[in-house]
Parts: sequence; C-alpha cells; structure tokens
Amino acid sequence: MLRLVDKLAEGIAILCFVVSSGFIFLNVLNRYLVLGLMRDWAKDYEGLRPAYFAVRDILGGVVVTADEVPGLLLVWVAFLGAYLAMRREGHIAFDLLLDNLSGGAKRAVEALNAALITGFLVMLFWQSIRMIRVSGTTEIETAEIAQGWFMLILPLAAILLALAALTRFFTPKEGIE
Repeated sequence: MLRLVDKLAEGIAILCFVVSSGFIFLNVLNRYLVLGLMRDWAKDYEGLRPAYFAVRDILGGVVVTADEVPGLLLVWVAFLGAYLAMRREGHIAFDLLLDNLSGGAKRAVEALNAALITGFLVMLFWQSIRMIRVSGTTEIETAEIAQGWFMLILPLAAILLALAALTRFFTPKEGIE
C-alpha cells in the first residue's frame, strides 16, 4: 500500500516538475526569441510581421501564467519530495546522540521525535484546512485557477509526512538492542 502511495507521490511530483519546466521554457522562448529576435526581424522585414504577431499572440496567452504557476507547482514538488525523502530516509539525520544511547533510551527519543513531528503535522493540517476555507476560492492573479488547488498540497503533505514519520517509528529496525 505504501509503495503505491510512494509511486503516486513520485509521479505527481514529476508531473508538477515537467509542467513547471514547460511553462518556464515557454516563457524564456517568448521573452528572448519572440519578443526579442522575432520582433527585431519584424521591424526590419515587413513580410515577417504577420508571423510575429501570430506567434506573439499564441505564446502571450500561455506565458502570462509562466511566472506564477511554476512557483506554485514548486511547492508541490518540495512537499512531495520531503515525503519521499522521509520515506526513503534520505533526509539529513543527526543521529550521533541516538547512536550513543541504549536500546530503551534510544526508543524513547525516537518516540518523542515521532510525537513532536506528528503533533506539528496535525497542526499544519488543521491550519492549512482553515487557510483553504478562507482564501481557497480566490483565483491566482494570472489565471482563472483557484488558489485552493495549489494550497491542497499542505494538508496532503501533512498527512503523507505524518504517515511517513509514524511508519518509520513503528517499523522494526535492524540492530536494535
């Protein structure tokens, strides 16, 4: 079950990254090739003006969101990446203290750590739901997309990260005394 959740999180993160990269690519293409080079050519060669205006109008409608949407999708990539890192234990760990504790004390510190992380994530979940209720229907400035769709990652990430923290705590570890 968790492997399916991991694969789904990874797939969504990749999709968000690809869409974000696509928007950024179109923005760069529009800014430097269309509004730069093609505009200069259209000034010099009257026959290129219709092509310039057509390409400018097509890309201009798409790239208007190219600054805001990739930034919002980056939040999805970051939170899903945090979940995947926690599941794969690929995060930064300061375990020098844990390595020097006996089995019972080590387990108690791990329990405190899991409880603190889970408590924070419960609070994040609750507050993010409140935030979505207050401003989730407000549309982003550059497109008719409700902010709630982008904010949805916060409660989702809280659930996923809590699941990862509790799974890590309750999964038997090798080498415990």
